[in-house]
Amino acid sequence: MAEIHAFQKILSHQERLKKNAQMEYKQSVDQFETVATTLYQLLRKKEEVQAQYNYYLESTGTVTTLATHHAYIDGIKSKIKHIQAQVDQARTQMELKQDNLTAAHVEVKKIEKIVETKQLNKKNSILYKESKQLDETSMRQFLKNEIR
Repeated sequence: MAEIHAFQKILSHQERLKKNAQMEYKQSVDQFETVATTLYQLLRKKEEVQAQYNYYLESTGTVTTLATHHAYIDGIKSKIKHIQAQVDQARTQMELKQDNLTAAHVEVKKIEKIVETKQLNKKNSILYKESKQLDETSMRQFLKNEIR
């Protein structure tokens, strides 16, 4: 019994670790989504400004307007490059947290299986002892009745 109790304590500890891994994974997913959304918005803005720039190139836009748009596009490109690095880092972090969560889940399943096996073995042992005791009692009764 003490052995099963010890494994149940280990199981509850592993479940806490799994819960923490789930929370960390959720936070990393949220972080990734935030950074990825920022990147998406910058890419959309770049497309819009690029379309305006192309329109001014084809029309009679002033050199100042073209230079301003070109400088703005370059600024957006540098921001995109910076945010892309953050997205890659957030993705790597998210994948690491997912691996940790998977490992924690596997550990919980292992301990659950051990506890289940121990409980089944204990139950079978008790049933075997009861069966032996009943057989012995039956044998005594039979022998007692035989002696008469």
